[in-house]
Amino acid sequence: MKLKIHETAARYLLGIIYLFGAVDGILTIFFGMHITGRSNPGSFHAVLQETLYFWSFMKFIELAGALSLLLNYKPALGVALLTPISAVLCLFYVFDLHWYYAFAIVAVLNAVLLRAYWNSYRPMLDAYPMRGPRLDAPARVPAAPVGGVVAE
Repeated sequence: MKLKIHETAARYLLGIIYLFGAVDGILTIFFGMHITGRSNPGSFHAVLQETLYFWSFMKFIELAGALSLLLNYKPALGVALLTPISAVLCLFYVFDLHWYYAFAIVAVLNAVLLRAYWNSYRPMLDAYPMRGPRLDAPARVPAAPVGGVVAE
């Protein structure tokens, strides 16, 4: 699959953003250092940081996704791992911090990569249709045996 220059740039930029977030989270967890500054107590971000098991899990997923994008090793998987985090991050930027430029950057980069790797996700979505059997369809009649005689 040949990617265009804007898709490659989006892969590296999103990888760098999430690698920075993962390194910041690891420094916070293990050394108590805050590169981005301390959060206000009681804020959404501070509550997430205090929930150590979730914070460390999220930072591990960010690290795995960022390395996948930066090293170009299964980048479609990296985008799939980072998309739910990107969605929450975008909501956090818009409704809590009012950082509309950061929202636009993360949303556009993620949308470009989802579009770039859409063919990797298509079989997962096409293989299992979301509808059940039709109730008004006639019952299926079993095929006749090889000899052509149906015993009743």
